[in-house]
Amino acid sequence: MKLFKRFTFEAAHSLPDYPEIHGHSYHVEIWIQGNAVDGYVMLESEFEKECLYIKSIYDHKNLDKFFDLPTSENIAIGIWALLKHSLPLFEVRVERPTIGLGAVYNGEFE
Repeated sequence: MKLFKRFTFEAAHSLPDYPEIHGHSYHVEIWIQGNAVDGYVMLESEFEKECLYIKSIYDHKNLDKFFDLPTSENIAIGIWALLKHSLPLFEVRVERPTIGLGAVYNGEFE
């Protein structure tokens, strides 16, 4: 069984091809997997707590402080690294919906 939680954060960054600081809305989906013991893969409150932790780190922050290159790809990898010991992760999705671009990471490059 797979379960996901979706949330949004707002953050700024700069990139080599766009050196001026600018901001985006990021939509994130955290997917977990496991047996639905007693009807739950994980209690919703526990899953929510982990997602709020990620949001508290990045929301309304400058992502340049967290990543050498703050791309959607690296943000997804970074979120995976922060959650891999506390959640039974399946994949992390990070999307910038205004341009229809996103990244999906499932731990394949660890």
